[in-house]
Amino acid sequence: MNASYSRVTAFSVLTTILAATLLLAPATARGLDSGGRLQSQGDFEENEDPRGRFTIGAWAKLFPELEGDASAELLIEGIVLYIVDDVAAADLEYFTGRAALPAVLGPRSVLGLTGGRYQLSDSGGLVVDHRADGLEASLDYPWIGLRLAGGYTGMLLKENASIEMSFADLTDLLDDQRTTAPPRWITLLEVSFPELVLRQDLLLGGVAQFDMQGSDEDVIDTQYGYLSLSGRVFSGFYYETVGLVGGVQYTDDARDIDTSGLMFSGSHRFRIFIDALARSVISMRGYYASADDDDFEAYAPITEPDLVTLTPITSPDLLLASGEYSFRPFYTAESELLQNVGVGGYGAAVFGADPTATDGYRGTEAGGRIDVRPFSDIGGSVQVGVFIPEEGDTTVYGRVEFSTSF
Repeated sequence: MNASYSRVTAFSVLTTILAATLLLAPATARGLDSGGRLQSQGDFEENEDPRGRFTIGAWAKLFPELEGDASAELLIEGIVLYIVDDVAAADLEYFTGRAALPAVLGPRSVLGLTGGRYQLSDSGGLVVDHRADGLEASLDYPWIGLRLAGGYTGMLLKENASIEMSFADLTDLLDDQRTTAPPRWITLLEVSFPELVLRQDLLLGGVAQFDMQGSDEDVIDTQYGYLSLSGRVFSGFYYETVGLVGGVQYTDDARDIDTSGLMFSGSHRFRIFIDALARSVISMRGYYASADDDDFEAYAPITEPDLVTLTPITSPDLLLASGEYSFRPFYTAESELLQNVGVGGYGAAVFGADPTATDGYRGTEAGGRIDVRPFSDIGGSVQVGVFIPEEGDTTVYGRVEFSTSF
């Protein structure tokens, strides 16, 4: 274990302890809540073995009593993860301390503090959405908001992580001697301007990711800057547009290779809510991620953005256009079970980043989904999709999900 890894590991442990200490030391507890959850997911692909994943967890929340309007909570959640025919492991899912402190830096300000093992994510949804060990601070005023966050991923259980940025990351997944996730330092800074013009929200953000692999591994460092504009066009009609430019550096000391370049990504999405039409929701999205060519590097997010398809599509070299429609056909029924039945359909056309190229069009996926939630703490869904490629055989995909809390 190298010195830098040891220092980062020690820092991660200290931030977790610090989060709990800051919240609990000056206060007495005013409440305790606890419970558990069970989640299962089965994925099916034509001519392939099914894949199953089961998670059972237990959690507890402690609410310290602070002075005035300040509030705080400490969340501790552990899980047992079972991946069919692969692995069973226990993990500390969250150990998160949060505090909201109004009027600390002005009469209309709210200071937020988060520490420990928490969910680190960018507001645009294109870069990162992953658990990390670290700290986050936010400061909100009616006219501006600031958010600064940082975290380390090298203490997470690898089976319960989804960072696969380099060949070394994929190799570690197959290494039985390695139990932790790819070691990454991630820092984030965002400045938001709520309702800046005509009730539209503007956000500027940046993320930097530093690969902490050893010098004998291939290393990838990345930086991202993004601009987001979102808001309401009219009643029930909302949109979000995100544009991103980034830099990437690849280093392989063993082969004396050192390259760098620019990468791009962007997303435009709008949603229409029509409650009078069986609680209908219409969603459309366009997504772009640069390819590896003479001008740019392939887009390399820290975690893959959430796309509508069941087809295992990764973001580099991608142009995707998708549409979804969902509604509740029995929303006026007397039965609460029928009221909470959701039905939807979707379609997505998949291209390379350069759709005019000879192999620019890759295929189309279309499918449907049924959601049932008879009670607030029990629910499930079934989704089926068919991918029709430009070349090759049509493939049928399926997913079954179930979740309950107690």
